[in-house]
Amino acid sequence: MLSSRGLLSLVTFAGAVGCADLKDIISLQRGLSHEFQTSAISVNINNSAYLTIVFTNSPVADLSDAEQSAFARRVAEYVRDHYARYDQLQSIQVGFASVKGVGVTFTRTRIPYRFTPSELGPPQRPKEGIAPKVADQHVIP
Repeated sequence: MLSSRGLLSLVTFAGAVGCADLKDIISLQRGLSHEFQTSAISVNINNSAYLTIVFTNSPVADLSDAEQSAFARRVAEYVRDHYARYDQLQSIQVGFASVKGVGVTFTRTRIPYRFTPSELGPPQRPKEGIAPKVADQHVIP
């Protein structure tokens, strides 16, 4: 049986882990909004391993399957390169929602694209500009 101190430690730890997940998800959602020029993005994580991103009323939903697929891959690659907990993911799903109505709304959501980290590979961080090292020059008189 857990003591009250042990239970408090467990709750504190769970809260800290949950806050870290939430912080990373909010940061990812903001980055996606900036990168893809829309705030109508829903980002959800399940069991710290299954990430789902849904674009609401996006014009991309009206593009061809090939164009949607390319867009979804760009989104997954953005996650790969910017999500701090990417190494913990088992899948990244990308989809689209259509919300219509006033007062009473109707939502149609489809999530047709799924990527795994093994498909996407390791994060591709932008390379920092590295100035060439200049050798010391000694002048001998």
